[in-house]
Amino acid sequence: MAQLATVATMTMAPTTPWRNDDEAEEYAQDPKGFMLQRCSLWMDNAEYFHNYIVTATYYLPAFEILPGGQKWHRAQTTHDEALWQGKVGLVVAKGPLAFRDNPETGVFFHGQDVNIGDWLQYDIHDPRQFTIQRIHCRLLKDVHVIARLKDPRMVY
Repeated sequence: MAQLATVATMTMAPTTPWRNDDEAEEYAQDPKGFMLQRCSLWMDNAEYFHNYIVTATYYLPAFEILPGGQKWHRAQTTHDEALWQGKVGLVVAKGPLAFRDNPETGVFFHGQDVNIGDWLQYDIHDPRQFTIQRIHCRLLKDVHVIARLKDPRMVY
């Protein structure tokens, strides 16, 4: 397990998950693997309660590879929009009561559930936001999940 002493930055302000061009390349190749690896520093050090789910906000990669191999870089304002319009996140933590039926309140999931590593769509007005180690996260309740996605780019 990685030690907390390897924290890359003290900033907790929202920012892209990558720090430099090398990390931007790594993120572009595998956003899920990149964010799970970055979150592993704190995932084992936090226990979330009740029916809460923590998602790491999906950002479009810093660039796209065009036909012919040339990179087309996105503007910083495009990345900033992930904070305000980001509707997709990667599940990185889940409380013990998430997606459990509760007959007393009339909440039934009919077998639906999510796992660490699933991409979820949600309404941006529901969750609270926070940042841990450059990863922008949203804390939401299980009833606020709209869909599980195979590809986060489809909703972004």
